[in-house]
Amino acid sequence: MRQVLLLALFGLSYLALGAELKSVSVSGQDNALISMVGEIPAESVSWRVVDNTIELTISEGMIAKEHGEKIELVAPHVLVKRLSFIQSSQASIKGKLIVNGSAEALTKRVKLAKSNGALVLTLDYPQQNSNTLRLLQEEQTPIANLASSSKSVASNDSHYVFTLVTLFLVLCAAGGFFLLRTFRSKGALRGARKYLIEQLGYCPVGPKSGVSLIKVGKEFVLVGVTPNQISMLSHLPKLQEQYEEESGFERGVFREAVAEEVQRLK
Repeated sequence: MRQVLLLALFGLSYLALGAELKSVSVSGQDNALISMVGEIPAESVSWRVVDNTIELTISEGMIAKEHGEKIELVAPHVLVKRLSFIQSSQASIKGKLIVNGSAEALTKRVKLAKSNGALVLTLDYPQQNSNTLRLLQEEQTPIANLASSSKSVASNDSHYVFTLVTLFLVLCAAGGFFLLRTFRSKGALRGARKYLIEQLGYCPVGPKSGVSLIKVGKEFVLVGVTPNQISMLSHLPKLQEQYEEESGFERGVFREAVAEEVQRLK
């Protein structure tokens, strides 16, 4: 008996308080779905269109206490510029939905129905031939798609930079290879042994004959040169010492050394 009385009191309090609006959310991709969650009978809601505004009235309704006396959403959807519900009195709630974009045939684009325990107001896009439809749909591109697009562009840019760097390195390698090959063919890269044997001077002593001073490493050698042969004449250790002490080697010194050696050999 006590439980029956409690249920009866609860029913009477609900009838006294009327409908309760607990929360409002907006979703949808192909259209805007305004969900009014709470114990709201469909027959307690009325609406009308004024220019680009949809005005709603929930009779005998209360906004949940946690929201105070007002629920307001700013630009929750590309089709909705502003949505607000205000406790106008103890017995009704006033709602106002300002449509973003074209208000063409707005009355025909609005539907109100119960769905999954909530009262849902559906707002469709303008007709397919509307000039603003394409712009509105582009503005509503999901963030995930935008991120994917940005990632694709970044990936393409990275691939382009990688290709340029790779091409540059290949060209540098090819240029270095051909340059190295050219130097080798001309003997320009023989290292420190390029001047292992040098002819420092030549003194003619007869027709088509003469004496040549050759530097082999650090040693100086005097050789006789004829049309038929080259013969070893002498080593020149003193000349080697002098050459190492002086920065340059003059032709006069060479002639004197050659003359002295020729006289000694005679």
